[in-house]
Amino acid sequence: MELRQSYKFTVKKLSTVQRFKKNKAGAGKARKAGKKIKTIAGRLVRELERKLTADSLNRYATDLSLFKTVLAQKRSDSGKVYSLHEPDVKCYTKGKGHKKFEFGSKASF
Repeated sequence: MELRQSYKFTVKKLSTVQRFKKNKAGAGKARKAGKKIKTIAGRLVRELERKLTADSLNRYATDLSLFKTVLAQKRSDSGKVYSLHEPDVKCYTKGKGHKKFEFGSKASF
């Protein structure tokens, strides 16, 4: 399928900017880059919905709904999706200085 625009180089550049979000000087740029990446993702999802055939839309309905959920979630929402390839992953607070959070599923033996 031919897309209107390829964001390959734009996303690559923005992801390198986001690497420095902990740095004081790069925090603002990283925030802007995150917003721009989210905007690009929304554009791509909308374009896929427009261009896919009805048969393909039915096949990829679960994936598209997952993408929409991720794009719509806010920082304060509960039940967030942390991983696209494994959406059932939860975030657990560790409270340790070197490892504040852990992602996964709890299991007891």
